[in-house]
Amino acid sequence: MGWGLLFNSLALAVPVALAAVAVGWLVALFIASSHGWMRYIVLSGAVVALALPPFLVVNTWLGLLGNVGVLKPSLPFDIYTHGGAAWVLALMLWPLPCLLCLGAFKRLTAEMLDAEPGLWGGALVRGLLLPMTLPAAWQSGLVVFALAFSNIAVPAILQVKVFPAQFWVQFSTSYDFALAWRYGWVLAVLPLGLLLLLRGRPVAWPWESSGVSGEVLRGRLGQALLVSVTAVAGLAVGLSVLLPLGHLLTDPRTWTDIWNTLRAGKQAVWSSFWFSAATATLVSSLGLAVVRWPGLRLTWLLFFLPGVLLGVVLIFLLNRPGLGWIYGGPGIVLLALGLRYFALGWEGTRLAKASMDADLQIVTDLAGLPWWQRWRHLFLPQAGPALAAVWYVVYLLCLWDTETVVLVVPPGGETLALRVFNLLHYGHHAQVNALCLVLLLLAVLPLIAWALFRLLKKPAHV
Repeated sequence: MGWGLLFNSLALAVPVALAAVAVGWLVALFIASSHGWMRYIVLSGAVVALALPPFLVVNTWLGLLGNVGVLKPSLPFDIYTHGGAAWVLALMLWPLPCLLCLGAFKRLTAEMLDAEPGLWGGALVRGLLLPMTLPAAWQSGLVVFALAFSNIAVPAILQVKVFPAQFWVQFSTSYDFALAWRYGWVLAVLPLGLLLLLRGRPVAWPWESSGVSGEVLRGRLGQALLVSVTAVAGLAVGLSVLLPLGHLLTDPRTWTDIWNTLRAGKQAVWSSFWFSAATATLVSSLGLAVVRWPGLRLTWLLFFLPGVLLGVVLIFLLNRPGLGWIYGGPGIVLLALGLRYFALGWEGTRLAKASMDADLQIVTDLAGLPWWQRWRHLFLPQAGPALAAVWYVVYLLCLWDTETVVLVVPPGGETLALRVFNLLHYGHHAQVNALCLVLLLLAVLPLIAWALFRLLKKPAHV
């Protein structure tokens, strides 16, 4: 490994962060200034783009601009470059700045606009909107930078040499721990620095306030700016959501290969589901149990740490006599995924509990209700939906995860994500599409189960 790879990683992560923040800010401005069905379509598109499996996005652009891509003759853009990797990563990560900047836009009030009635168009953006959203853009840019820097799947598939991917290749071929410690500290410094930069800074989320109405803000932006943000929002949702899903669903081989894919990979389907569901349940439960421990905020370091480095540490610690019961079985996968995503479960549970009505909590304390009655009558009605959302987010992340488990997965425990990751290296686009469709079905399975539960629970009308 050479230190030039570190420069390659920085040269990839910086443009991804800049592009994601720029696109996310403009889309957030469109959502804040729109109303009705258009607002919800674009907002839903941002959420779906953030939740799509990364292999689906990569496979779409390989099918379009790869060596035998359908657009390759008319659009000579080489996807197997830093620019190609940056393009794919930016399409995957722009929703995060969009959501954070939208939260900042929703702090805008009518009084702020009335204080400067002469501000509109570009002057409004420079004088009010940009300063107001700068902290959110800065925070989200740092997070996107860290995620792009530590991403292994996209650069490895597109054959772009970056520091984390080469670290994984070197260790997986030699299992040289001396080499791992010599270079692994670099991968740990970045998330640690990110935590220090973000320490104590509040985060604005879109659901915390309603903000000024879309009609009022729309009237102050001007026609040219409105056309620009509308075009960016349409392109962002179209290229990052509609195009991958359309490529997946309209390819005839996706449907002809799906049954053979299921028969050949039924064990991988089961492994993906139960690893993800078990980890999400474990993380949510532990987060609820230790929600009062503020020092656990440091576990965000494990989330931003490259998954392969976490795998190296677990191999070093657990590949020892007497620990084969966890190292050689599914326990190490659950441990790796649980450590990686514990911060999400803890932070989500903490925010859910903080959103509860304080007066009702005081009433239950004075009444001396036992814990199970508090859980049933106070906690679940108020914080239950938020806890379910936390569970689902962790479930999705585990379902798509390759980097955390690629080094530690036991024999026979291969997941669908790992199978897709391996197939993409050999150009099996039809099989990859079929597997991505199965992954999407697994992703919506909890939603279907929840909808059926609510339907059966609803009392029948006599």
